[in-house]
Amino acid sequence: MKFFNAPIHDLLIRIKNAYLARRTEVQWVIHSKFKVNVLNILKEYNFIKGFEEVTHDNKKYLTIHLNEVRDPVNDIPVVKFYSKPSIRYYTGYKKLKTVAWGRGIGLISTSRGLMPAHVAKKLKIGGELIADIY
Repeated sequence: MKFFNAPIHDLLIRIKNAYLARRTEVQWVIHSKFKVNVLNILKEYNFIKGFEEVTHDNKKYLTIHLNEVRDPVNDIPVVKFYSKPSIRYYTGYKKLKTVAWGRGIGLISTSRGLMPAHVAKKLKIGGELIADIY
């Protein structure tokens, strides 16, 4: 399956596959503001170490630095997608639940921007639920 029409799916799957292969970084990810917002949330909740923007031939790319995998059961993230390019999954704040008993986050795109699902629930905002990461 190709994720050219779903850049966020592609980004999250690249990160997961790099963790499975015990890599320390993911290179040559095409830059976009939405991807930067997703990476900021992942960095805030310690799913990645950090990221940097790289320019090559007047095009912007992202290099993502990953945490070291010490315990494969707990260190490799699980990604569950809800919205797809063909089917969008919109939800209200009342239907938002905790992810993996509080140790994961849900990515939701709201009218106030991209945010974790638990923050959207506190602000009583619904939106498009993109994925759960735990």
